[in-house]
Amino acid sequence: SSGLIKMLHAPDLQVSQDLPVTLKPVLGQALKLRLPQPMGYEDFQPVITRDDVHILPVGKQDYWVGATVEFPDDAGNVEAQPGLLEVVRQNAIAYCPPLATAEIIHTWYGLRPRPEGRPAPVIGQLPGYNNVWLATGHYRNGVLLAPATAQVIREEIIGSGK
Repeated sequence: SSGLIKMLHAPDLQVSQDLPVTLKPVLGQALKLRLPQPMGYEDFQPVITRDDVHILPVGKQDYWVGATVEFPDDAGNVEAQPGLLEVVRQNAIAYCPPLATAEIIHTWYGLRPRPEGRPAPVIGQLPGYNNVWLATGHYRNGVLLAPATAQVIREEIIGSGK
């Protein structure tokens, strides 16, 4: 074994005929807001989730708010719809009124790989290969599931003796 590890992103894998699952892109938009002062306790600010809107503290006065779920059309194309991000922001304000005074620091969007016809994520050894493991298709939960995914993949690699 050379000890070489190669990582591919989901779009790189999509071109492979060996991938046993189809991944479809789902666009998500989010924003970062800054309040003049922190909400609640400075040392403990919980994540707020309601009706598919998530407010996550990132620092003392900054919050991530998201996210949209925008599916591709029949041709596989998807473009960010700014109006949908504003709906998310307004819903966040309805649940957490102090956000009405927040400054928008940053907005962004990205494509999240979603497995088609099976649950997310796709974790495990690629069929037909003894040296390729998949950890993809986390869809909306990649950041949340990253530590558990890493542990599962680590255990599979170590346990397989490869």
